[in-house]
Amino acid sequence: MRNGPHGYGIVTKTLHWVVFVAIVVQFAVGYLLDVDDGGRGRGRGRGRGEGSGRGRGRGRGGEDAYEPFGDDALLTVHVVLGATVLLLGAARLARRLATPLPPWAPTLTAAERRLAHRTETTLYAATFAVPVTGVALVLSGDDLLVVHIAAQAVLYAALTAHVGLVLKHQLIDRDHLLGRML
Repeated sequence: MRNGPHGYGIVTKTLHWVVFVAIVVQFAVGYLLDVDDGGRGRGRGRGRGEGSGRGRGRGRGGEDAYEPFGDDALLTVHVVLGATVLLLGAARLARRLATPLPPWAPTLTAAERRLAHRTETTLYAATFAVPVTGVALVLSGDDLLVVHIAAQAVLYAALTAHVGLVLKHQLIDRDHLLGRML
């Protein structure tokens, strides 16, 4: 149940993988928001038609305001998933702060430990930054789209470094580092 010399406990592992799956699904739904109209961006400021750049019915009130559980079911799913990621991230961080970590895997070098620590910190921050900037985007219209995309880019860069380190140890070093989180 608990983290220990063997690796991570079942609660930590479950939270890790549930957050990962939620983020993957969230990315897929977010991607569909941009391509479900044939790739024109569906109001994300990329189209060339009338009203281009006004957003997906977000912010500013009036007829263009985003309505939770309104006509845009895909956007509602995206918003609900974002709130779920935020709650799961909070649960995961609370668990992380309340439970000691297992010792470092002995096969990690000092540089890899620093990289692992930095990517973990960045992933936690991005787990909160992406949904928070998404809420700000829904409330403001497309004004904060660049901030939301930047938060996603940071998330994906940290995720790439994290997965890269694990794959290096799994495929090259063959020390079964991944087993600690499975």
